[in-house]
Amino acid sequence: MKKFIMLIIVLLLTTVPTMAQTTDPGSELGMIMTVSFLVFVLATLMFILVIMGGDVDPIAEMYYKIKNYIVPPKTETEAAQDLGDDFDGIRELDNRIPPWFNYLFLATIIFAVVYMLDYHVFNISPLMEAEYMAEVQAAEIQKKIALAADGTIDENALTPLTDEVSLKFGAETFQKYCISCHGPQGGGLVGPNLTDKYWIHGGGIKNVYNTIKMGVPAKGMISWQLVFTQKQIQQIASYVLSLQGTNPPGGKSPEGELYVEPVAAVKDSVKGKSS
Repeated sequence: MKKFIMLIIVLLLTTVPTMAQTTDPGSELGMIMTVSFLVFVLATLMFILVIMGGDVDPIAEMYYKIKNYIVPPKTETEAAQDLGDDFDGIRELDNRIPPWFNYLFLATIIFAVVYMLDYHVFNISPLMEAEYMAEVQAAEIQKKIALAADGTIDENALTPLTDEVSLKFGAETFQKYCISCHGPQGGGLVGPNLTDKYWIHGGGIKNVYNTIKMGVPAKGMISWQLVFTQKQIQQIASYVLSLQGTNPPGGKSPEGELYVEPVAAVKDSVKGKSS
């Protein structure tokens, strides 16, 4: 028995250095797990050889004791009690519940007690509502930081942005957050078509800006003012307005009312561009 264990140890000692020479990054995790297992086996064999003198009978006995304790073997005279119920030839038997199931059930009770003491008695860990409020506060702080870096705008004097940077940001954001409802080209899916002149909540930069900012909760559109800064919402609204007249294939029929830009707003927009 000792010679057999020594042979296994020699094989392990020669295998581990060979595996350590692997340079493929994709196999690093597998190599770590394999080497860890080999080290465990090596330590176990050394324990058997040095401490126990090569005698594995106590370990085998302990293994069978644990196995039989978890899943007790049935004796020839042991038989499950027939409860007398028959369902299409299937008989109901009163089998003995295995000990591992009872211990698992006991563990769930202990866990429930610990959970109650942790969350509801000593208030060590925060409840879901407290975690949510903490996340909201963290988002508010991030929002203030973003606003401080991006600045504020006069929402009463909005004009469509036409510079490349603004429209690029608006397009990227639209493709990331809006296509599930409005389609990749703005032709409309669940949401309305954004490429025609008909608007449900009003057209023009101010109305589109306000719709994006406040959202339409009744139709499933969230308020984006906690996600984007004022400048970013203006960029997104400007990109949406740039889709006017593109008429993508498969676009939805017009919804809402025809929107005509007020003359005063057009003049203000012209003044803003010329200044």
